[in-house]
Order: sequence, then structure tokens, then C-alpha cells
Amino acid sequence: MPHLTTPLAVRAMDGITTLDELADHLGDAARIELSTIPPYLYAAYSIKTSGYSQWAQGAAAQRTLIGIAIEEMLHMALVRNVMVATRCETVKTKNGQGRKPFRFYDPDSIPTYPGDMSHRTPPLKLHMQRISTPAVEGFMEVELPETVQQQRKILPSADDYTYHTLGELYDAIGKGITDLTKAKEITWGLTECRWQQQYLRAFWNQWGGPPKPIPVVDQGSALDALYIIVSQGEGAPDEQEDSHYEKFTRIRDHVDGIGVVYDDNGQQKYTIDDDTGAAVWPVVTDPKATDFPGALGKLAVLSDAVYCYVLALLDKLYLTPADDPAPDSAPGQHESAPTSERYALERGFIAAMQGVLSPVAGILVSTPLTSGQYAGQHAGPTFGHYDFNGVPPQQALLDLCTDPDLAKEFPQLGGTDGVLNQIRLLPYFTI
Repeated sequence: MPHLTTPLAVRAMDGITTLDELADHLGDAARIELSTIPPYLYAAYSIKTSGYSQWAQGAAAQRTLIGIAIEEMLHMALVRNVMVATRCETVKTKNGQGRKPFRFYDPDSIPTYPGDMSHRTPPLKLHMQRISTPAVEGFMEVELPETVQQQRKILPSADDYTYHTLGELYDAIGKGITDLTKAKEITWGLTECRWQQQYLRAFWNQWGGPPKPIPVVDQGSALDALYIIVSQGEGAPDEQEDSHYEKFTRIRDHVDGIGVVYDDNGQQKYTIDDDTGAAVWPVVTDPKATDFPGALGKLAVLSDAVYCYVLALLDKLYLTPADDPAPDSAPGQHESAPTSERYALERGFIAAMQGVLSPVAGILVSTPLTSGQYAGQHAGPTFGHYDFNGVPPQQALLDLCTDPDLAKEFPQLGGTDGVLNQIRLLPYFTI
């Protein structure tokens, strides 16, 4: 099975020396990638002007933000592929008192906001907030490219380490993979790497660019996976596509804008710093479902549950081999069978994000708060942990969406193309 040949410069630094240390670093990397997705999506959902003038010089900022968020999902998948291939899937618990299998749907993995970006120095606080210049500049800090000076400042201790850029973290992981392979702690091969357990099929991003998930089967493809993550985030000299850092710069500089109206001087009338409510919803910063009253709070809980459904579905996907046979398929007809469980999970991932989470978020951000501490602002998706408590996730979504209060207050959840019908089409699985 071929892998990419793009070189990755792995620096000579001390650091990861055991498989457990590699697992902990990979687990941290996966959680960090996950922690960026809610802030990026929240900013995107806060943009009221989803359309964009054909005369504008750049792309629509909302499209750019969603594309970046989806590529962060790709990065999560690539990190998880490396974890599977290296058999480094058991990580330290959040309190450091034990070890357990890594899962995306886990209170230890699901971030809260505001919250510090894990292991980052200097500390970087992540927020879910409306789009604005300060918010986008914070995103630029997340994707900050390395400099020669920063490259020399990494602290290598696996138990108490810090990094200045994500590139530093991935360089340490890359060197750990190289050293552990040389020491024969990691052995490669199609059987050893368990490629069937990895996420392999075509990437779902219609909002950004290539590439798609790659199978990690040897040291080269593992480093390729890390290279994709770093080059998409920070950029690389040989990459034609703009990095996330460069895309955020374009949004900050109003090249990728949000307004369709220009003033008499030919300038965009509405920018990311619009405070009139004409182009940006005045959403609450770092909301929790408990911040909202009545049916609106229940809708926020539904948004939490949909978010957690996606994370649980990803975990289920990694436990379902890519070559799982369809129940009614003949021998040899398995990988592309549309009725296979793996295929259904992959399609469900797309459907849940685009067909359920996005419209629920759209209702929340367009709903004003008329009383309480947030009066005058709007609600927003809360991206919190939802405890399915043994209920199959799809069933839990159905139960939440059919709540009488929700049906009465938000009838748009129903209908042929509504959220409720989309939930009925999602894969049923157990945790």
C-alpha cells in the first residue's frame, strides 16, 4: 500500500523514548485538534451573511472557516490513524492516575471553554465567540508558524512538556516514531499497522482542499500524516494551498469578507467587526446549555448531543474494520458495499455535521435572549459533553428532538427536510 513521499524534517531533539510516551503525545495532539473545531465553527455560525458578492475580491469568510474546521477533523483522523498503526491507543487519564483506551467521546477529550490550549507556552486561551478581529487573531496564534528561535525552545520532557507551536509538538512526535522504529519498539507491516481499523476513504471536505486520510503502514506514511497536519495548519514552502494561518490572515485583513454590500467609497460596508447585527449575530461568548431558559436550553442540549454523537460515531468507526462485509454481500464483495456498517458510519458522519448540527446551530444563533444576564445577545451551539447514559446515541437524539417543548417552540425542526427527519436517517449504534 503506497504512501506519500513528501519529506518531513524531523529535528534532533530529546523527548519521546517509550510507546506510552508516544501514546500520550498522540492523545494530546488529537485532543488539541479537537479543541480548535468548536471555536472555528462557532465563529463561522455567527456570520449572518452566508452569501457573498460575486464582485468581492476574496472567498466568503464563512466558507473559509468551515473548510478549516473540516480540515481539523481530517487532522484528528490522521492522528488517530497513527495511534492505530503504532499500537499507541492507551493514554494517561486526565488526572494522571491511570491509563485507558483513547476515545474522542470521553470527558477527558472533550474540551471546555474558555480553556487553555493544552501544553501551549505562552498560554493561549481558547474561546467560543462571535467572529471579530481579536477572535481571528487568536486563531492565528493557534496556527502560528515556527521560527528558528521557537524551534530551539521546546521542552522535551514527555511527562511535563510544552511547545510554542503545533509544529514543535508534531516534530517531537515524528522524532519519537523514528527513534522507536530504530529501536524496534515499533514494527511495521500491513498486519501490524491494522490498516483496516484506520479511516481511509475519500475525505468529505467540499469547503477546502486536498488531501484525504491516508493509511499509515510504515514510518514514511506516519511522517507523511504528520506533515499533512503541519503543512495545512502552519504552511510549508512546497505547498500550493494556503495554510490555515494564511487563510485566517486573509479574514483578518478583510480579503475574505462577510458583507455583500459596499459603501459609496467601494469599501465593504460590513466586516468581521460589525456591531450593528446586520452581518454578525451578537452571540454569547463561551455559552453553556444551562445559560439558556426553557426550550432554548433544550435546543442547546440537543446541539451538545449531536456534537457528542459525531465523536461517538468516530470512535465506533475506528472499531469497525474498513473491510467489514455487508450483511447480504457475497464473499469478496465487501469494501465498497453500500450496506456495510463502516460505509453507513462514514456517511452518517457527514450527515450529522451538515444535516443536523449546522441547522440546529443556525436556529440557536438567530434566537435572541430577552431576559437574564445575556439579554440583548443571541444564543449559540454549546459544544458540551452530553452523557448518553447507555442510550444508543441516535435514539437519544430522537428523544431530545421530539420533546414537546422543542416541537412547539421550534417547528422548523420538523418537516421533510428538517432536523428530526435527518436524525431518523443517521446510523444506529451502541457505545
